[in-house]
Amino acid sequence: MKIVALCYEGMTLLDLVGPTQVWSFLPDVQIQYVAPQDLRVATDCGLPVTATHSFGDAWEAPDVLFVGGGGKPALDAAADPRIQDFLRSRGERASWITSVCTGSLIMAAAGLYDGYRAATYWGAREMLAGYGIDVSEERVCIDRNRISGGGITAGIDFGLATAAHWFGDDTGRLFELVLEYAPQPPFGTGRPELADEKTLRTARTMTEAVFQQ
Repeated sequence: MKIVALCYEGMTLLDLVGPTQVWSFLPDVQIQYVAPQDLRVATDCGLPVTATHSFGDAWEAPDVLFVGGGGKPALDAAADPRIQDFLRSRGERASWITSVCTGSLIMAAAGLYDGYRAATYWGAREMLAGYGIDVSEERVCIDRNRISGGGITAGIDFGLATAAHWFGDDTGRLFELVLEYAPQPPFGTGRPELADEKTLRTARTMTEAVFQQ
C-alpha cells in the first residue's frame, strides 16, 4: 500500500503522527511524506518534521492520499494553488481520499469531497459546510472511498478505523492493543456537548484566534 501524506508549514503534528503511527504497522506499507518545496516543515507545536519527497517526485497514483489539519495554516493551504493542484492531480488517481481535523477543509477546497459526507474539527464544522459539504459529527466518517476524522486526537481512531476497513477488524483490534490505545480522559470534556458552558466559551475563543493568526 502506497500512502502519500501532505506536509505543510504550520500543520498540527499530531494530525500527521497519529494516523501514520498506526499505518506503520500495516503489511507492506510505504509512506511518502510530501511537501511543496522545502522538505523541512515547521509544525504548530514547534517540532519540525522532514518530508521525504517534494511534489515533483511524489507518487502519481498512490493508494491513499492523506491530509492532516492545522489552524490558520490549514486555511492557507486550502488557498495555496500549488497544494490544491497537487491534491487534485493525486486525488484523480488515488483509491482512497482521507483527512483528519481541518485537513478536510483543504480537501474540500480541492473539490475532493464534493458530493461526500466528511468530518472535521468541531470548531471548523461551519467552515466545512461553507464548501457545500455534508458535515458529519462522527469521530470517524466513512463515505465510500472518502474517510475523514474529527479533530487532532481523532487521528488515532481514524488510523485504527482505516486499518480495520482495509484489512479487517482483527487488524484493528491487534493494532489497538499494540498501541495500548485505551484512553481515559481525565476531565471528559473532549467534545462540545460534554463541556460546561465556561470551558466551551473559552475554547471557542481560543479556536477562533488560532484560525485568525
